[in-house]
Amino acid sequence: MKVLLLLLLCFCSLRAEPPFWGTIFIDPDIIKPSDPSAYLALTDAGQAHRTMYDRRENNWVRLKPYLFNANYKDGLKIEVQVNPEFGNADAARKEAEKYADVIGQLATALRRDVETVWIHKGVNPFGGGNNNLLIHTGQALKYINDGILEETFVHEATHTSLDSRHAKKPKWIAAQKADDEFISNYAKDYPNREDLAESYLPYFAIRYRPDRISKSLARKIKQAIPNRIKYFDSLSLEMYPVIRREAPSVDQLYYNEANKLVSISWGSQLGAKYIIQSSSDFFVWKTVVSHFIAITSLTSLNVNLDRKANTQEFYRVGLE
Repeated sequence: MKVLLLLLLCFCSLRAEPPFWGTIFIDPDIIKPSDPSAYLALTDAGQAHRTMYDRRENNWVRLKPYLFNANYKDGLKIEVQVNPEFGNADAARKEAEKYADVIGQLATALRRDVETVWIHKGVNPFGGGNNNLLIHTGQALKYINDGILEETFVHEATHTSLDSRHAKKPKWIAAQKADDEFISNYAKDYPNREDLAESYLPYFAIRYRPDRISKSLARKIKQAIPNRIKYFDSLSLEMYPVIRREAPSVDQLYYNEANKLVSISWGSQLGAKYIIQSSSDFFVWKTVVSHFIAITSLTSLNVNLDRKANTQEFYRVGLE
């Protein structure tokens, strides 16, 4: 029994401590206020009774909030419900517009299940889930002063739109086990509830905003959760407006006769997934490269081509 206990203690000691306490704090510039937003417009919808969650009460409350419909360029819509404690429709609209714009900076994949937003006063934590984002404006002011309002919304919207689709998936659970480590103490303490949301923001940072974080921070993230990163990479997430919906421009197309390689270079968006296709007649296109993730703003790739079999070949690059 003493030997078994000693072995267990030795095994447990090998597991690394998480590199962070909570990931919303790792860098305030992963998303900046100047980043593009999909927010389009806000329309007034009067007042009507709604059931909302208020952390000040730690309970559901039945109120008659001011209602606004937030519209986004990708076709998504959110009903913003503002607590009547803000006094009047103009004050409520100001709050609704403020947060609707920031929420529009989130990728479509994180907003797709957000049907409502609740806005209350108070210094209380934000919340996600329930097809909703919960905001307490006193806490929001603290997040704004710390520069992490946008990062906090990423965390909460991950709960809302990704948790139900991925947190219990066998491949996600396998990635957790393969990493044998957590990205934060918060994720470690609540692995079933918080690990996905805690892991997604660091993933977003190294994949879509690597130029905004330090090399040491990127290294910590990659070392801690390599298999979770692979899992996120495998997903087909709609990333607008983070990834713009525009065709890439090919800068260079060069054929190396000696090595029978076609070298293609194009202006790319960090983190975007690209597909390369070829055709000899402009009618039938075959995929030669897919799921290629850009890690620089100028991407170059070599493709095998045997001119004996292909007397002429045309290539195109597109977003996957």
